[in-house]
Amino acid sequence: MRTITNTSKGLGLRSEYIDLLGQLPEHPDIDFLELAPENWMNIGGMKREQLQDIAQKYPLVAHGLSLSIGDCQTLNEPFIRDVANFLDEFNIEIYSEHLSFSRDSQGYLYELLPIPRQKENIAYLVERIQRVQDLVQRPIALENISYYHSYSNEMPEGEFIAEICDKSGCDLLLDINNVFVNSHNHGYCPYNMLNSLPSEAIRYCHIAGHLKEKDGFLLDTHGAPVPDQVLDLARYTYGVHGSKPLLLERDQNMPSLLVLAEELRSIRSEIQEFGQTLEGLCKGGS
Repeated sequence: MRTITNTSKGLGLRSEYIDLLGQLPEHPDIDFLELAPENWMNIGGMKREQLQDIAQKYPLVAHGLSLSIGDCQTLNEPFIRDVANFLDEFNIEIYSEHLSFSRDSQGYLYELLPIPRQKENIAYLVERIQRVQDLVQRPIALENISYYHSYSNEMPEGEFIAEICDKSGCDLLLDINNVFVNSHNHGYCPYNMLNSLPSEAIRYCHIAGHLKEKDGFLLDTHGAPVPDQVLDLARYTYGVHGSKPLLLERDQNMPSLLVLAEELRSIRSEIQEFGQTLEGLCKGGS
């Protein structure tokens, strides 16, 4: 079985592809698969056997949905321990989640909501992140989410993320499409944001497509091919931070596995031809 390296490329383990991935030999253009542990932890029978077969062929990465690291509720430690057991059972080294919150006192909201990027919130987040890392016995990689609401007096996104990584020892799942979408919708410079991130903390990257609304607003949908502007930003990212494992996200309008794997191969090949850091872009931007 392959190992995940800085040049590896992966896809999400979607229900549309499970039978095919289990039946076929290892696909030459797929180096790893990402799954949501919540969808698999308590499943038995044929589905679990399928996952066990797939795990013999591909390294798995866990990308969680329910941690809600930034909420004001007590951490759900029984859930985190279940995640840890699942990671151990399937030899999953990389556990990623979202730098967001998705719970309130009434329960789960089923939406990833942005954390106020204020200096006084960092110590609270760091303490929670370190507790999660103690429970799962791994660094957690937190993803920069797409967000559609801003709070007052916020730190620049890149500086906020960099300080959290530095103080907690966590890793970063860098979603390049989210950087593009947020910079467009909120009017900041994506290059400055990327420059402020710590290269050594980036565990892997996401790339995806998005939807442009009639008023020019961008919506992160994971339902379309990756546009040229996001590919350009990915090239810049790799020029600044070096090569990282790359996962192509697709959650809607699913093409065949053959078509998606070909898009993944093409994207990786195009991004790998980096080398320019494009100094001076967005001068004066935030």
